[in-house]
Amino acid sequence: METETVTVSKRGYIVLPAHIRKEMNIKPGTRMLLHRENDRLALETVPSFTQKLTGLTQQTIGHSPEKVAAFLDAQRKERSDD
Repeated sequence: METETVTVSKRGYIVLPAHIRKEMNIKPGTRMLLHRENDRLALETVPSFTQKLTGLTQQTIGHSPEKVAAFLDAQRKERSDD
């Protein structure tokens, strides 16, 4: 487990170190769960709908969130053309 020191701002914000955001693919808008147990806090990323769908559709649509998103975009376009 990696440990980093961060500071809480006056408004209650903390900044995740850039290398952790990059390694964990955390981008603006990424949803996070905050777990509290006594005096400990832990953050966990919440998988997006596309990431969840990827697990269900790997065999039929693709193996990455990008391929699933492309498939969904194509389906939406096809439906809007009708």
